Amino acid sequence: MNPEIDLSGLKDLHYPVSPSWWPLAWGWYMILGTLLLLTLIIIYKRRNSPLIYANREMKKIQTEAAEKQLKLLSQLLKRVAMARYGREAIAPLSEDAWQEFLLAVAPKVLTKEEAHQLAYAIYNPNPKTPDKKLYSSCQKWIEKVLKKNPR
Repeated sequence: MNPEIDLSGLKDLHYPVSPSWWPLAWGWYMILGTLLLLTLIIIYKRRNSPLIYANREMKKIQTEAAEKQLKLLSQLLKRVAMARYGREAIAPLSEDAWQEFLLAVAPKVLTKEEAHQLAYAIYNPNPKTPDKKLYSSCQKWIEKVLKKNPR
């Protein structure tokens, strides 16, 4: 080394600071916003799907007074059918036509006796309390109707 050069006045090297991960670039905010929006849409659709709504209503019906349960169950099935097939096609159905529709839409799910009970529930002054088998059949009917492909 050359003894004549004085290096005592030199300072240490300072390297540039590495870039921070925060704040993010605007593109990352767009991606995060899109993911959040998609998540909210999926949650909303899932919570408001007809099948989940029908399941909630079925649980509410089971807590009602015994003499109201069959009528409410019949009304729920009619609302489900209207949601699936349209009001114009389902609203006019009553008595025998409603019973035939219940049996035709989901064959082998409801028995003729169960369909008759549901079709005539609103006309019966003293309807009997639905048993677990009827609730199970109605649940299967709802699932079958709502899971069918659209018209």
